[in-house]
Amino acid sequence: MSTPLVSTGTAATIAVGAVVSFLYVRYMWAALRKSVRTRFDPDVGTDRFALSLGGAAISAVASAGAIAAYGLGPALLYLGPILALASPLAVAFCLRDEAIND
Repeated sequence: MSTPLVSTGTAATIAVGAVVSFLYVRYMWAALRKSVRTRFDPDVGTDRFALSLGGAAISAVASAGAIAAYGLGPALLYLGPILALASPLAVAFCLRDEAIND
């Protein structure tokens, strides 16, 4: 009987991480292309990302909570990878919004 190379949870995390990485790179590329194309245009409109600092603070507090939660039980170890995948997904969402809005 053979043993699996990685656990099911690890394989799922790798698969989700690959999707998140693809989305992140795709929207980063689109935002960079738009910024190069519009670099000489005047800045108009409002700052739609004014709450970004709040999001960063929430992310830092959530990360500290995930580290502390491990002491409550081993199953809470998976909070760390979930947060590690959620943070770049949030950045990708902002990049997507920046790339598609004029």
